[in-house]
Amino acid sequence: MRKTVLTVTTVVLLYAIAVGAAPVATDPSVISRTAGQDTPAVRDKRPEIRVFLGTITKTGNQFVFSDAVSNSSYQLDDQETASKFDGKKVKLTGTLDASNNIIRVQSIEATA
Repeated sequence: MRKTVLTVTTVVLLYAIAVGAAPVATDPSVISRTAGQDTPAVRDKRPEIRVFLGTITKTGNQFVFSDAVSNSSYQLDDQETASKFDGKKVKLTGTLDASNNIIRVQSIEATA
């Protein structure tokens, strides 16, 4: 009787290990899909995309954006795109990194 119980227990444990063990995700695409879930806490930390109205000018060797509404100036992370709008009034779409005073540019359009 004791031998039968031990055998049944061993078979059940082996079956549980073989069938019930969940595979570990090692594919980076699977890991990234689950790791970056769009939870409220994650959304709150994401910078807000904003629209800025103002002028792009060259100061020294850098193009900067002067905000017409707040009378503030910001560095631009995309100097190549900004160079096409030197001295022009623009509508700039991007995210503001206030701690570094930089706008992360998504797009720039000339305005009238």
